[in-house]
Amino acid sequence: MDTDKISRLKVLVAEDSVPMRLVMKTYLGKLGITAQFATDGREALQKIMEGQFDLVFMDVHMPEMDGTEVVAKIRETGRSIPVIAMTTGDNEAVLKKCIEYGYNNFLLKPIMKNKLFQLVEEYS
Repeated sequence: MDTDKISRLKVLVAEDSVPMRLVMKTYLGKLGITAQFATDGREALQKIMEGQFDLVFMDVHMPEMDGTEVVAKIRETGRSIPVIAMTTGDNEAVLKKCIEYGYNNFLLKPIMKNKLFQLVEEYS
């Protein structure tokens, strides 16, 4: 794992749950990543359109605009930024819908640190 390269990644975490944001902040911090956060879909979309991110972790179910809507709008602009769906994974139809809308991969809740690290390395 190229920790120097990974620590320079610009990561956005779109998650409405305070405990989940804390988990992501802690785990990404162990990789040297200082992530930016959005608490709802509209804020996430605005940050993505205004910024340059290398990787986005997007909660599927959020207020204002859900994650699948945000990803669809990102893809409509032609952006190919990797977006990882964060969801419980207990509904196969939701997982299928995420791929159809343009998510690149999944990070199932509860979040496992090793899986998060694997995804960061894969998309770095």
